[in-house]
Amino acid sequence: MRFLIVFFVLGFATLFAYGQQPNKEQAADKVPTVSAEKPASFWMAKKLEHSKSILEALTKGEFDKVASDAEQMRLIGKLESFVRRSNPDYVTQTHTFELANKELIRQAKRKNSEGAVLAFNQLTSSCVACHMLLREGVQ
Repeated sequence: MRFLIVFFVLGFATLFAYGQQPNKEQAADKVPTVSAEKPASFWMAKKLEHSKSILEALTKGEFDKVASDAEQMRLIGKLESFVRRSNPDYVTQTHTFELANKELIRQAKRKNSEGAVLAFNQLTSSCVACHMLLREGVQ
């Protein structure tokens, strides 16, 4: 039953994310779902792609792209946090990620380079801290 609930919520969240795509260019960056073919590590790969894109956009001053990629990371993070919510350490790391990501979006919308770079740095630090936790086997 728990399995069905998780996939129902993931499916709903994915449909919600698809509904948030205002144009065809952004439609290419749909939030992935979890399946046997696409495990949770697939989400991490997608977040890494978005973070690389954010870095590039920051260097070019493309604030709309920064905000768009950060929003995609936020949606993927929400899905992940639901699946891994039983681990209190992971929940703490997820909260830190969410706060930094929210600030990144806010600073990008303000077109504030320094603020966006600082928020991205905090976001990156939260990613590294969480992965250190997961590598240590705390799952």
